[in-house]
Amino acid sequence: MEEKRIKVTIKTSENEVVEFEGGYEEVWMSVNKYFSEIYPSLSTVRKLVGAVDVEELVNKLSGKIEIKEGRINIVSGGDAKQKILLCLAGAFIGKRLGLFEKEFLTPKEIANYTGIDERITRARLSELRKDGLVIRKEDGLYGFTIASLKEIID
Repeated sequence: MEEKRIKVTIKTSENEVVEFEGGYEEVWMSVNKYFSEIYPSLSTVRKLVGAVDVEELVNKLSGKIEIKEGRINIVSGGDAKQKILLCLAGAFIGKRLGLFEKEFLTPKEIANYTGIDERITRARLSELRKDGLVIRKEDGLYGFTIASLKEIID
């Protein structure tokens, strides 16, 4: 199923027109970032609604993951859970930056990118899901959550 695209146009009192177009989440984050830069007090609101600042996340994960040639490489990481979270964060970032095809991955794909046995990957994903650190869609794909940030960033 193809993601619906939306377009948001903002017209300021100075007749400046700013447009954001793309997928819902991409546009939502861009609009939030735009407003938080213009109105710094909105950065507090951004934290409350759970918007992820992709640029900030990229900076925090620099040296921990790489996205090259359509693959997520875990450069440094601790145990299996941390590697899985880094992998999903990489997919999340990669999708938003146009470097990776999708942000939700199968357990097999995660196992492949992390080098962890698929059975162990499935067990750790189940634990991470119970802890609210990953989301599982109805189709069995797993994704990054904001709650996992504290687990992967020193």
